[in-house]
Amino acid sequence: MHLGARSLKTGIAVTLALFLALTLNIQPPTMAGIAAAMATQPSVHRSFRSMVQNIQGNLIGAIIAVLFVVFVGTDPVIIGLAMIIVIAIHLKFRLNATITLTMVTVIVIMAGTPGQDGFLTHAIDRMILVCIGVGSATVVNFFFFPPNYENRLYFTILNQTTELLKWIRLLSEGASDNTKIKDDLALFDDAKLKIENYYHWYKEERGYFRKQRFVKYRRTVIFREMISATNLLHHILKELDRNENAYRLLPEAFRKTLVEQLNGLMAYHERVLLKFNGKIRNRKHEEQSKKDYRHKTELAASFVKYYGQNQNTEWLDLFPFISAIIDYSQHIEHLDLLISSFQTHHKKANRIKFNTNAFD
Repeated sequence: MHLGARSLKTGIAVTLALFLALTLNIQPPTMAGIAAAMATQPSVHRSFRSMVQNIQGNLIGAIIAVLFVVFVGTDPVIIGLAMIIVIAIHLKFRLNATITLTMVTVIVIMAGTPGQDGFLTHAIDRMILVCIGVGSATVVNFFFFPPNYENRLYFTILNQTTELLKWIRLLSEGASDNTKIKDDLALFDDAKLKIENYYHWYKEERGYFRKQRFVKYRRTVIFREMISATNLLHHILKELDRNENAYRLLPEAFRKTLVEQLNGLMAYHERVLLKFNGKIRNRKHEEQSKKDYRHKTELAASFVKYYGQNQNTEWLDLFPFISAIIDYSQHIEHLDLLISSFQTHHKKANRIKFNTNAFD
């Protein structure tokens, strides 16, 4: 079992919220703990946004609860009616993420009102407890183990790419286990979703200075292109697995050309990813690229030539496969240019310190 940073931060946030509520002697302190647990978010930006939305949503809920207590009452049917109104208002103002915590606040205020004389103080205390909870979650997320999605995103892409390259090489050489690859294809789909989530959370983070924001935008573009290249590699693997029989029937000379071209592109892809991490010399990378990388037109020309000589309808099944390889080559070339440009114009900002032991 792997305990992630978010689990630790949730525990710390709940502890801090309970401690503050007890120190201020506001009852019940569990309300602050519940708010802290529900407000912990996967990114700092989301924490600030969640804090603002929760305060807004719970303020609306508290006002409605007070108005119902004063003018209508606290019968169970009345509480249910108040909940419906609160939910409708939250949906209207797009405060969907705060509905659950607001409903708890409304129920606690209306169902636990200590009489007409003290209910206003009672309601204010509940609002303060909610603010303590969401504030604690935001502070903890900002100062304790702040999420480094740049690190996680890069290594998740790198691991996904490495596994895909391994399977494509095995399939193209006819040395793969068909049963095992089916299981790994499902795992690749899960990893693809994880990468998209990391990218979304990374993109949400905001820089505090204009220069930082500019560098962040450039890195975001690079990561987006990395993901596109990896997704195309995933698509190539699926096409190769789906059309394995047609691939085996290809003329040996053309199959050799295809494998050489694909291996050259994959080697190029590996070096581009290592180039971004600073683990390969640029001059060595450029020299090797000239040997491994072939013009994308060569593969298309070879395919048309052999198809013209062998009018076999089974070859038509390989059109998506050939097209994906050509598209893949374009994205790898573009990714290389983006990284080169970034490292040329941002001498200091391109020194990214990646940590392989980052929390999940």
